[in-house]
Amino acid sequence: MRDSTPIPDDSAPHGGKPTQTTCGGCELLCEDLTVQNIKSGTGCTVGDSWFTSSVSPAETTIDGRKASLHEAVNVAAERLLSAHQPLLTGLASTTLDAIQTACRIADYIDAAVDTNAHDNSCLTAPTTVRVGKVSADFEELRDRADLAICWGVDPFIKSTRFIERFLQPKPQDGSRRIISVGITPTLPPSSHNLHFPVPEDQLVSLARLVDAQLTHQRAGNSSHDLHTIANQLKKLIDTARCVGFISTPTAETTGLVNWSLSQLIRSLAHQKPCFEIPLNQIVSQGGGNLAGASAVCTWRFGSSGAIPLASSSGSMFLPAEADAQNLIKRNEVDCIFIVGRIPSQIKELLNKSSDPKTIIHITDKSNQTTLENSVRLGCASLSDSTKGSMLRSDGRLISLRPFTTADAPSIQEILNQLLHRIVADVRNEGST
Repeated sequence: MRDSTPIPDDSAPHGGKPTQTTCGGCELLCEDLTVQNIKSGTGCTVGDSWFTSSVSPAETTIDGRKASLHEAVNVAAERLLSAHQPLLTGLASTTLDAIQTACRIADYIDAAVDTNAHDNSCLTAPTTVRVGKVSADFEELRDRADLAICWGVDPFIKSTRFIERFLQPKPQDGSRRIISVGITPTLPPSSHNLHFPVPEDQLVSLARLVDAQLTHQRAGNSSHDLHTIANQLKKLIDTARCVGFISTPTAETTGLVNWSLSQLIRSLAHQKPCFEIPLNQIVSQGGGNLAGASAVCTWRFGSSGAIPLASSSGSMFLPAEADAQNLIKRNEVDCIFIVGRIPSQIKELLNKSSDPKTIIHITDKSNQTTLENSVRLGCASLSDSTKGSMLRSDGRLISLRPFTTADAPSIQEILNQLLHRIVADVRNEGST
């Protein structure tokens, strides 16, 4: 990994020469982006947003006034330690090492922790986890599946490079047929791209119908149209050698859509190669390392988030109860510690909240934190000058490749300073 000297206008990081870099904007964590300059774009909507979000360096401020980093760290530590119920959130836009340090801070200040993963706000998350998934990595979908079924997939997938990288390339031994099941077609209809219009509230019934046909069981009562679609899907599945299902989180929070699809895939996997590609964060969550944040929290606290009290000796997992959105809605936190870029849904809740909260925000964006009762610690750009690793949602470790040198303290350096100050205060209080 080699850094270069940044050009003052930040438009041509390597003297106009194309430079390969990694995009951390969504869970695909594309390693093959070649950047000529920031302003020319990457060809990906999400990538462009990721790289241009921090073109204006974030300033370090305390309650709206400019401050030195040393002063801001001290004030942030004091406010975190004096909070009755702090919450750690964000995390998806930074590296694994930074997330681990942030979780150590949460342990010291007895904070709630949530990564904003969909399962953390799903009532049946523990049940759906136990069901198990037959999953694979993105490259296996690209190279093996001659039938790809997009099951209720979020239309936002079209703004990413998933279709370009993993659906449109032909598999190694032939052509691929792509089917979209849901309201919106994934690709324009053609002889190889089919669309079955199915409302979200009928996805569970459709999965059960197809599963019943595969296992030769009696199907439940459903509409004639749904039975017709199930029959067509069954015929297409029968002629395929390898089937890959692509899924994204749905609006419903019971988990039944994911559960029914997992059951269908498990049944089919007994007959032929079949797996699921769950795109858990295809809807923007404020960064591409949601899988990494969930993994670090699971390793340290025992669950991916929805943790009411951080403790390395064992924490509770309360999905749809202690997730960040519900805690903020119920005004059960008085201090919110945001590490990295703020997820859009959290920002929206803070803007609507009538109860003012203390905000501690480490960010590379100058306009992401409200000024009243807040400490903003400006860090180096998370998109073009941060070193470290992120975890792709299929489990592959991805190394970031910055294309400019940092002109501000890294997020890791700021977290280290904040942790050092908090640890010192806790030990002093304990000795007293």
